Amino acid sequence: MSLGPLSLPGAVDRLEEDRIARARALEVASFIVEAPAGAGKTELLTQRYLRLLAVVEHPEEVLALTFTNKAATEMRDRILGSLELAASGERPDEAHRQLTFEVASRVLAHDAELGWGLLGHPGRLRITTLDALCASLARQMPYLSRFGGQPGVAEDAAAHYATAARRALEMVESGTPDAEVVAEALAFMNNDAGRLEKLLIAMLGRRDQWLHHASRIESGAMKAEVEAGFAALIERDLAVAGSLLDARMQLPLMPLARFAAANSPGVHDAIFDWNLPLTATIADLPQWQAVAGLVLTGSGTLRKSVDRRIGFPADKECSDQKKAMLELLADLRGIVGLEATLAMLVKLPQPELSDAEWATVECFSRLLRLAAGQLWLAFQEAGAVDFIEIAARAGLALGDDEAPTDLAQALDYRIRHLLVDEFQDTSPSQVALLEKLTRGWTPDDGRTLFVVGDPMQSIYRFRKADVGLFLRLRERGIGDIRLAHLRLFRNNRSYPGVVDWVNAAFPGIFPAADSPEAGAVRYADSAATRPARVDSGVIVHPVIERAGDDSAAEEGRCVLAVIRQARAEAPDERIAVLVRARTHLDALVAEIRRSAPALRFQAVEIEGLDGRQHVQDLLTLFRALHHRADRVHWLALLRAPWCGLKLADLHALAADDRKSTIWQLIHDEVRVARLSDDGQQRLRVVRDVLQVAFAGRDRQHPRRWLEGVWLMLGGPRCLEAPEALNDVEAFFALLDKLVAARNLSAETLASHAADLFAPTDPLGAQVQMMTIHKSKGLEFDTVIVPGLHRETGGNESSLLLWDDVAGGDGREHLLVAPMKRKGATNGAPSTYDLLKKLEAERAAHEDERLLYVAATRAIRRLHLVGVAVADERLEGDLKPPASGTLLKLLWPAVAQPVFSAALAASPVPAPTTGALDPASFVPPLVRLTEVALPEALREAPGSLGPAGNSADLNVTASRLSLEASVGTLVHRCLELVAREGLESWSATRVKALAPAYRRWLAQAGHSARDARAGAAVVAGALCQTLASSAGRWVLAPHDEAAAEQAWSSRDLLVGEAAAPQWGFQRGAVNHVIDRIFITAGCRWIIDYKTVHVPGEAAAEPFLQARAEEYRGQLERYAKLFAGSDLPLRMAVFFPLQGILVELPQA
Repeated sequence: MSLGPLSLPGAVDRLEEDRIARARALEVASFIVEAPAGAGKTELLTQRYLRLLAVVEHPEEVLALTFTNKAATEMRDRILGSLELAASGERPDEAHRQLTFEVASRVLAHDAELGWGLLGHPGRLRITTLDALCASLARQMPYLSRFGGQPGVAEDAAAHYATAARRALEMVESGTPDAEVVAEALAFMNNDAGRLEKLLIAMLGRRDQWLHHASRIESGAMKAEVEAGFAALIERDLAVAGSLLDARMQLPLMPLARFAAANSPGVHDAIFDWNLPLTATIADLPQWQAVAGLVLTGSGTLRKSVDRRIGFPADKECSDQKKAMLELLADLRGIVGLEATLAMLVKLPQPELSDAEWATVECFSRLLRLAAGQLWLAFQEAGAVDFIEIAARAGLALGDDEAPTDLAQALDYRIRHLLVDEFQDTSPSQVALLEKLTRGWTPDDGRTLFVVGDPMQSIYRFRKADVGLFLRLRERGIGDIRLAHLRLFRNNRSYPGVVDWVNAAFPGIFPAADSPEAGAVRYADSAATRPARVDSGVIVHPVIERAGDDSAAEEGRCVLAVIRQARAEAPDERIAVLVRARTHLDALVAEIRRSAPALRFQAVEIEGLDGRQHVQDLLTLFRALHHRADRVHWLALLRAPWCGLKLADLHALAADDRKSTIWQLIHDEVRVARLSDDGQQRLRVVRDVLQVAFAGRDRQHPRRWLEGVWLMLGGPRCLEAPEALNDVEAFFALLDKLVAARNLSAETLASHAADLFAPTDPLGAQVQMMTIHKSKGLEFDTVIVPGLHRETGGNESSLLLWDDVAGGDGREHLLVAPMKRKGATNGAPSTYDLLKKLEAERAAHEDERLLYVAATRAIRRLHLVGVAVADERLEGDLKPPASGTLLKLLWPAVAQPVFSAALAASPVPAPTTGALDPASFVPPLVRLTEVALPEALREAPGSLGPAGNSADLNVTASRLSLEASVGTLVHRCLELVAREGLESWSATRVKALAPAYRRWLAQAGHSARDARAGAAVVAGALCQTLASSAGRWVLAPHDEAAAEQAWSSRDLLVGEAAAPQWGFQRGAVNHVIDRIFITAGCRWIIDYKTVHVPGEAAAEPFLQARAEEYRGQLERYAKLFAGSDLPLRMAVFFPLQGILVELPQA
């Protein structure tokens, strides 16, 4: 049902306010700017940055900070583009671009006067991300930042968190005072070490929120501060109650409350002598709760009747009081929000923590500090840290207010103007960094802070963003800086049909007032600048679910119909399907695969590879081969397509013997003879392959070994399409990565595989599917938001919950509460419950903003799709949506009328019979039609040794592995030289990187001795390359030059010579060419080979012969360019000798 455009007054006034705000934003003063969706804040930031460049003496005095590299690149490109346009003198037609042109022209004049040369030296523009700034600060003071050398950034810090948590718990056996802390924590968890470890891992991932607090938990004085904080938090809720149930309303309630208390001893004792209006002080909390208990039912709703149980006997002499109470309750029902507020008061705890609770706080705080210490040791061992650590060390590098460092003072001198984009997404640690960067700034010293953001688009709590920081900065400023508040109103993105609907709907969805503590943001309207279109607007698509309906499939069909209609109406427009969670798209993707396979679309990090059968089969293969007693995965291995045993054969093989492993059972010929003839043949082939595989296991790299087993089993023939090879390659690349990180196990491989996503379809850009979080900053002509009714997972428990609250004295108070003991009954409300409630409230407010972000991605049309359940008990009625869903937010005013109309219009289906019993469902068996052991394996059983010529066979496997790793590392370094340019590399730099070479080789699994030896070879190869004319020519810039470039062809899935034996089909094959370029009218294809020349051999003849060995490989590369008119030349470059050997055309 279309909701149509709604006309709102005041649009012209809003646009005038917007014009004034934008003009003020270019004044050299400090501002905080609210820019709603589509406001064009990037253009404003560009103008502001240019305006400041025009008044500073050095361009480095202006620093702009963003959250993503993409945003930083966009801003840099905008600024340089504006300067280049101003330099060309071509004045643009658009009014906003004319202003940018004028400001940029002033910058160029200033540039010419001071001799900056910005267009020739754009690196002087300081535009970077917050993470990059932190890394830069830490690098500038490595000693103070405790890095020593420069560590890398761990892509997967979870492995280090797990190491630290495990080591911290292992300290229970250390015999030190720390052992007592760990033992006490384990006792609290009923010795559930696994659960405690998981909780520690989760806490380490957000330690920037608590580490500075944990060190303060030491004394009873801190306990008093925490309790004062809880009192302040509770008093805020009491103040809300007092504003609704004010003194005027309390006066007629007092005598009735005293009457009820007198007639129900022990029930309302706290208001037995109530004769003064209650106030928002902690001392009145018991009375407030007693009042709430008097007027509310046990389910938290206002009473509609009263009786003797709450102090109103049925006696005639009590009828007046009973009548007065019912009239008063009727009046209370007319106060909006009172019922929910009083229900919330009942759940408030007393602010005091018991001695036992505080002892738990101290214990957990010490345990967390122990785990943090172990994490630092794990980082040192790995030579890598996470972004939290980099930010923390950057803060240390700047010092504190009492002792700023030399670096802080130098930055204070250099930075005069600071701009921060997307400020609503900042975390407490990032704001603390900004406070240090602006330390000592005063309102009149000429330095300015300019922050831009939209609190209505703050949706990154999972990244520790706190929208309350934006609200507090707007109210209080930062340090001694007060920021003037500006608000923009223009929406340059959406048509009025969308903008007006958003302006009408969201004031009722967002809270009425801001609340930094609760993360609540009130709605701010915007004004459309596009002309109206009759085909723009918002449409709600209701799906009604009755008993037995497959509502997920129906919703998928509905969305697919909307996509088809949108493409039919405007084939060139872009469509986006936005969801809260990836899993919410499963039904839609399945429906497209089933009924519209020709529809091309891009699923941005949506389709997990771990859900694809061929990747699941690889995981099964890994688990089975690494654990012979893993019965489930061994049976799955035998059921997989490369073997494909039927259930009857599996039953005959293993049903009556649960003690032996499957590996033992498949070697029992008597048992194997029970299988069908087909099953026996399939089983014996797979058994022989695995026998060969196990024989060669210890002589190969884990990736090469597993990949070899998969190939021998016929894995490529099991793939549904050639494109699936990309998934397989991604899986093996992940395995390589885990081996290099020394973190390979069945569990880590499975968990990391869950984070692998299918590559996007390059031809499907017009229809994109992604999460709402991924869509932020993007825009689409048509936006579809399905899954409005779907819930997301709840928050997990934490060992300790931390927070801050401002007291009545204006001071910030720390809040901390320990989790409840496992198995403890709910009992009275606790401070932990209070903080959990606060977190839930913040999450609920973020859901409001998430819906806003989704709605404001739409340019022309927004489609909202959800499912409502018909209430079978009340015919013609619907069950209300679940709390925590987007449909619940829309329900009262927007969605409910549409869904009710759909329910009334939909017929009640006839009852169905013969429903499928899930327990009886057997998935279809997918398998190869024929399996056979390759002839090559029959001729050489037990040998999976490395291929090579006879001269190589006497080299040990470990030596070969080291040579292969050295060769890989040399390739990577030469690629880097080619990309960065020869001028960036020297023998000095090569030698200075020796520790990095050693660390890389050590991570590849080599001993310290081998790593040192290999690093020396790498350094020698690079130095020789840079010193040789051939090496410098190969790496020099050329036309269409590329390094380590990947190319694809349709070819045999394995080498042609082996293909007839394996029976593989043709498919997509990837080729990686080390160096390719065009010079003097020829295309050169060059391969690198790191080989040693024997001492007795002459170098050039030996290398000429070795180069000939690789002719076949280079000729395959050459075939990729068979259709090119350019002549081809092939060569092998030997870095260790600095010699290039050209292969003449055959």
